[in-house]
Amino acid sequence: MNLSVCPVCFSEDFQPVLKVSDRLVSRETFDIAECKNCSLRFTNPRPNNEDLGKYYESEDYISHTNEANTLVNKIYKLARHFTLASKRRLIQKNSSGKKLLDIGCGTGHFISHCDQKGWECTGVEPDKAAREIAVNENNLNVYPGIENITKQDYDRITLWHVLEHLPDLYDSLESISKLLKTDGKLFIAVPNYLAYEQKVFKEYWAAYDVPRHLYHFTPEAIELLATKNGLKVEKIYPMWLDSFYISLLSNEHKYNRHKYLNSFITGLLSDIYAIKSRNFSSLIYQLSKIN
Repeated sequence: MNLSVCPVCFSEDFQPVLKVSDRLVSRETFDIAECKNCSLRFTNPRPNNEDLGKYYESEDYISHTNEANTLVNKIYKLARHFTLASKRRLIQKNSSGKKLLDIGCGTGHFISHCDQKGWECTGVEPDKAAREIAVNENNLNVYPGIENITKQDYDRITLWHVLEHLPDLYDSLESISKLLKTDGKLFIAVPNYLAYEQKVFKEYWAAYDVPRHLYHFTPEAIELLATKNGLKVEKIYPMWLDSFYISLLSNEHKYNRHKYLNSFITGLLSDIYAIKSRNFSSLIYQLSKIN
């Protein structure tokens, strides 16, 4: 599928800037284009929507499995364990209710944690295997798609590294916004290609993750996308640990080995530089409806 306009601002003024390989499944190479108007980068051309599923068919795709089958996956799972509580504390700030919808919940770790803390949780996960783990092993209420959700009264809706995967940005955000209470909050976490480690690794930057990641955001692009969907960005929070994990994967992509010390130094420098620039490896955007 070849896009003729930018998926965020619909400008035709964009050009290819990188060629990036799919290192997880297909070994195919994909072009990444950058919009000169809004700064969004996007995978173009990309697989047709009906073909996207096959690019997730890997035992190493971490969010769809509970198996820690590599050292990197074990590190990821350890970091995830420590971030669950911080994410919950973030979303519960000033919340008058405890109804949570987590879109792209994977095997359900986040909503399982929140459920144990008294939240009424619902998940959406299109991958059948991951969804079955969430339902059968964690006893969670998880649906295959947003269209299966009928309640429109959620206090908090979360997308943890999910937005970059959704083929139809505007239709998806419109549907999500309708499920949010008037005073509810939407939390979206996505990679930020303005981060220091992207400049180090370039086409080897693991957060490009083509073709599963269809979009590659900056704060400017997120702000514009939100506004066009009747939403506003209230706050932006850093994800401090992502720079280390992404640097680890990026070194593996570039050198076929992890280079643990180098990855740690690169991740640390990325966070240090971001203290001033605010361009952390990944960012969490807190959004609300424009009344």
